[in-house]
Amino acid sequence: MNLSEALRTELSSLREHELVPVEVAVLDTGIDSSHPDLRDRVSRAFEVERVGRRFRVAQRPVPANNDRLGHGTGVSSTIAAVAPNAHLVDIQVSAADQVGSGDALLAGLRFALERGFPLLNMSLACHRKLLAPLTELCEFAYFRNQVIVAARRNMPLIDNGIPAELSSCIGAEGDRFPTPYELRFRDRHPIEFGAHGDGIVVAAPGGKYTLQTGTSYATSTLTGLCALILGAFPGLTPFELKSALKGHASS
Repeated sequence: MNLSEALRTELSSLREHELVPVEVAVLDTGIDSSHPDLRDRVSRAFEVERVGRRFRVAQRPVPANNDRLGHGTGVSSTIAAVAPNAHLVDIQVSAADQVGSGDALLAGLRFALERGFPLLNMSLACHRKLLAPLTELCEFAYFRNQVIVAARRNMPLIDNGIPAELSSCIGAEGDRFPTPYELRFRDRHPIEFGAHGDGIVVAAPGGKYTLQTGTSYATSTLTGLCALILGAFPGLTPFELKSALKGHASS
């Protein structure tokens, strides 16, 4: 099966083929890798922690509950459910003591890019004051063939969501579909893709489950689809991957 044939049928058909493992860095609130849905799916865990005025990245145990807020566990379980070949890497950039810290996010993103993870999930949107450093980092990722999938704001402000609206990223908007393998392409919009993110049952810390809706889960669904494609067709550039998604999506 070639890429065109796979995408003309269904992305779900890729699950039936042998897929190359793809490491997916999840920059979020952490992951409960002891959850039944995520055990053996999280290969490594890191936390961006504040030391004085600076941030450093420290390794954390796996499996363990490294998610004190719950969000990262939910989006990670969505990626794992869509893409059986996704090997998740937990990069905690938003802990209970530093919610919304732009410096922590930038430190985690730099770390992920330096480590060379091919696919990064950012189910978040940043303050516009981070536009310049995020643009630089996302351009760096693009030219190294590292794919960043990021979320549109649930409540748009002066922007649709940074870094999602950057052309070097793949932006995700929430939509409702019968299956997570369907997409909508949004022509002439900075957030190109609508992915399934409405009424999704996701994992919650402590072995629990919860029903969620929002752009965060549309983003992780789209990241799972990207992991499937990269697992079947390794070496695709971000441009080629985005083109493949566009060819599969409805308008």
